[in-house]
Amino acid sequence: MKKKNTAVVGAGWFGRAHVRNFHDLSNLVAVCDSDEKKLDIISAQYDTVNTYTDISDLIKNEDIDAVSVVTPPKFIPSISKKFADAGIDILMEKPMALKLEELTEFKKYDNLRIMPGFIELFNPVFDKLLEHVSEIGEIISIVSKRVGLYPKRNWDMGVIFDLSIHDIYLQEKLMGKENIVNVFGVKKCFKNTEHADAVFILLDFGSAIGQIESNWLTPSKSRSMYVNGEYGGISIDFITQQVNIRTGIDLQGERPVTKDVNYTPLRGDEPLKREIANFLYDKELKVNLDDGIRALKIALKIINL
Repeated sequence: MKKKNTAVVGAGWFGRAHVRNFHDLSNLVAVCDSDEKKLDIISAQYDTVNTYTDISDLIKNEDIDAVSVVTPPKFIPSISKKFADAGIDILMEKPMALKLEELTEFKKYDNLRIMPGFIELFNPVFDKLLEHVSEIGEIISIVSKRVGLYPKRNWDMGVIFDLSIHDIYLQEKLMGKENIVNVFGVKKCFKNTEHADAVFILLDFGSAIGQIESNWLTPSKSRSMYVNGEYGGISIDFITQQVNIRTGIDLQGERPVTKDVNYTPLRGDEPLKREIANFLYDKELKVNLDDGIRALKIALKIINL
């Protein structure tokens, strides 16, 4: 398979992770960032990669097939539009945009591959959940928890766009697209006077309830999901890669008997590498622009409650 010519916009800590994986999977020809110090780090590691501080110069000088935009979200739509106008496929990091109209505008580029950076969909622990979820029967509820300390960046957005949106698209993937009947939420501002730094969300799927807890305040990191069904439950930990499947064997006596099956660890190719490979080379995208629009719409509804 011929390797595609690619570029990455954004050379922060996560942008450099994109650079590393694009360099491994494709012919990475260019990296762009407004901060020349960050570009110096790239140049020192990848001597065949050209660096730019201006996106227009990159597009004019380089022949690229695909680009990843890994900048603060408020800049992603305007940057991505320049590449879309040039006919270049785009991986847009979540939440892709902060305003719905900025994202729906990309629907007119129906000849391009435009993919949200929904990395947890490529986490092997979530694959294992999808593989075994039928064993617990009809889903009754989903509980997601994603907490940790404030991120060391100023992206002018709150915890809903940064953390909760992960579990919004994961729960929607699990329950089926466009099955959310209603959305409820309680959000609080403790340290941030403008954006929520703690939130509790309920997603009404009609036949099931989804619960999401997110905050930037708890001094420990947690990324987990528990799915309850009529025959048992499955818990997954996105950090430790542990999976537990608990099903009932004899629940009628004084001492209910359950069966536990555990999988650990599940680490293989890193989720980001799998995501980028899907974006670049697979015939079908695992997640598309419409999925990104729907997740953003739900997040905005919670923010505007």
